[in-house]
Amino acid sequence: MGPIVSFNLKRPDGSWYGYREVEKLASLSAIQLRTGCFCNPGACAKYLGLSHLDLLSNTEAGHVCWDDRDIIDGKPTGAVRVSFGYMSTYEEAKKFVSFVASSFLSPGNHMGHGNQLKGFETGSLATGYHLKSITVYPIKSCGGFSTESWPLSNNGLKHDREWILKSLSGDILTQKKIPEMCFISTSINLSQGVLFVDSPRCKEGLKIKLTLDAYCGTKEDIDLYGQRYEVHNYNNEINDWFSKAIGRPCTLLRYLSHCCDFVLKDTRGAVTCRVHNSELTFANEAQFLLVSEESVSDLNNRLSANVQKSICEAIIQVTASRFRPNLVVSGGRPYDEDGWTQLRIGNNTFRSLGGCNRCQMINIVQNAGEMQKSNEPLSTLASYRREKGKILFGILLRYEYSDEQQQPSDSWLRVGQVVHPDTDCLKGTKPGGEF
Repeated sequence: MGPIVSFNLKRPDGSWYGYREVEKLASLSAIQLRTGCFCNPGACAKYLGLSHLDLLSNTEAGHVCWDDRDIIDGKPTGAVRVSFGYMSTYEEAKKFVSFVASSFLSPGNHMGHGNQLKGFETGSLATGYHLKSITVYPIKSCGGFSTESWPLSNNGLKHDREWILKSLSGDILTQKKIPEMCFISTSINLSQGVLFVDSPRCKEGLKIKLTLDAYCGTKEDIDLYGQRYEVHNYNNEINDWFSKAIGRPCTLLRYLSHCCDFVLKDTRGAVTCRVHNSELTFANEAQFLLVSEESVSDLNNRLSANVQKSICEAIIQVTASRFRPNLVVSGGRPYDEDGWTQLRIGNNTFRSLGGCNRCQMINIVQNAGEMQKSNEPLSTLASYRREKGKILFGILLRYEYSDEQQQPSDSWLRVGQVVHPDTDCLKGTKPGGEF
């Protein structure tokens, strides 16, 4: 057995790179690493300098050994391990060293305003934002559907990510684990009160009524992202359909309520709420994900430029839908959305919760019923959109309304509405909680 090296990496300012960031970038370079605490939490805590109180605090914050929370309160929660064996070669070791140098020592791999604007045509700098498309994803990690208009609720878009699939062992299923979920298509007819679901693996589609009295199952509680949710389950006929659609046993669950708010710590250690006047269904971090057409266009320009450097690669271009956004805006400059703190669409106000951290799920593409994987576009994004351990593209939004304003059930979003960022937002809206 060859040498095993466990390590963490630091930035020039002394802060830590998270092990998930290292693992994500390594996989794009076809380098396999092991990360976490390696089934040895005692040694992990000792060498990382984690006290008993640190471990308790991390657990209370919802951290478990397989999640993405690799840095908590400025301290690593695990490490990176690289192993060399009898069959390892000098070229492989050199490749790893080159990967570390290019991914973590090069200043060009991090976000910067000047780098973001590189290559733009000056004629594209005129701004005049409008809502280009609306997409609803009823079942988490399955296909969504586009619509010209859609009602809002205190959870976000009505019925967005209101259902999830769960394995028999209790794991929540996503395309990261089950890429075949991308073949499941959905749509909702509000006037009929029906969720329509189809899959090429099933001869007939499903029609699931939206009314609560249509359930044939019982209530139960589940834990997701460190929070507890009350859900309703379905009968065997519906569960068998989804099991056939993804090729493994699973059950369908529907959101009923979120039992507690997200709790975060600010830089002073004070506990604050991330959810204000609203709740999350089964979205990972926020009610909405917004991307801009101009940012997607700039990414495609970079993808094309990368291909021109290697004649053996095919041209890869992506559409906004690859990033599974709820809202696509158009009319501004690439990455303008990074600087938005608040925006208004029609009479509805939204607050930005920051950039969306992208994962390998955006590398999955479905063509003519076939699923393909590559390293793009995540590899290109990693070259210029990295910030503090995250590869950012698009922004997360929270819907805000006050008791004095109309209730969410009275509000709709419509394609074509003007988007007013920041200072144009409605006056008198309640400020959101700090995050």
